[in-house]
Amino acid sequence: MGKVAILLSGGVDSSVVAYLVKKKYKTDIVAFTLLLYNNWEDIENAKKVADYLKIPHEVLDLREPFKEKVFDYFIESYKKGETPNPCAICNQEIKLGLATEILTSQGFEKIFTGHYVRKVELDHFTALKRGKDPKKDQSYFLALLKPKYLQFLEFPLGEFTKEEVRNIAQKAGLPTKSRKESQDICFLEGQKLKDFLKRYIPPTAGRFLYKGKDVGEHQGYYSFTVGQRRGLGVRLGKPVYVKEIIADKNLVILGDREELFTDKVLLRDLNLFVESNTLNRYPLWGQIRYRTPAAEVESFRFTPEGLKLKFKKPFVGVARGQIGALYWNNEILVGGGIIC
Repeated sequence: MGKVAILLSGGVDSSVVAYLVKKKYKTDIVAFTLLLYNNWEDIENAKKVADYLKIPHEVLDLREPFKEKVFDYFIESYKKGETPNPCAICNQEIKLGLATEILTSQGFEKIFTGHYVRKVELDHFTALKRGKDPKKDQSYFLALLKPKYLQFLEFPLGEFTKEEVRNIAQKAGLPTKSRKESQDICFLEGQKLKDFLKRYIPPTAGRFLYKGKDVGEHQGYYSFTVGQRRGLGVRLGKPVYVKEIIADKNLVILGDREELFTDKVLLRDLNLFVESNTLNRYPLWGQIRYRTPAAEVESFRFTPEGLKLKFKKPFVGVARGQIGALYWNNEILVGGGIIC
């Protein structure tokens, strides 16, 4: 094994990866932390871990491409009435995309990261498998990762549960062993999404429509997402949900829960780890949000607009801009796209 890189974010997961890699590979290891926005605290934590493990530590300044590919994409998606998934885009474009390009060009043969996912070798291609811990599985966020990078990437935590990782960190005495996990989008930095978006999309009064009737005013369509029930500020004597967002007219269309169900999804910007003509080799499953269980696909077809999927059971709250991840047998990640 030649030079090895670790993507050390400053959290407990990547810290344990650094610890495991250091135990296995004694020399030619360098830890890299990505400077993406104002994540200076992450860099300080990562440096403490690297110093503790006696691993060289460097910072990759990727703020400019991060702003263009992730931050600006996030804002523009909301302007169009979409609900983007910035973590999946960041993995595709920056964390496991551009960073891999840079590090492999510097001679690093393997790049280790703290994602809870497993790499598997199938007939003639490499794919990803859900992590051992179903509560922590992060394969969904890697559905857009370009297949060419898989040969360089390693995911040691795919075989661990979060509890096991915490225990390793405690026993190893890692400086980040007690660090809490952040569930928020990183660049929100603790802000509420609505307050964050107001800084970039000036609030403009718009209307709520229900059954074609005007039922109230809102202060910006971007504050809502398909499937949302709480925080609408509309009282109709019964629960109603966001059914559709029409950005160019500043309209939020409300509906009853049964109107949210759909068994059809169209994916654009399709990314596959397998050949397209093998996609039906095993039962195909699709997942339309991170916390929404996958459902089995009844049929699919490739069209000029993208991959059209019809599911055996309908989903609630399919939103444009979210990621649609594709699995064989709900276990092997074979690709994905953006819901349109």
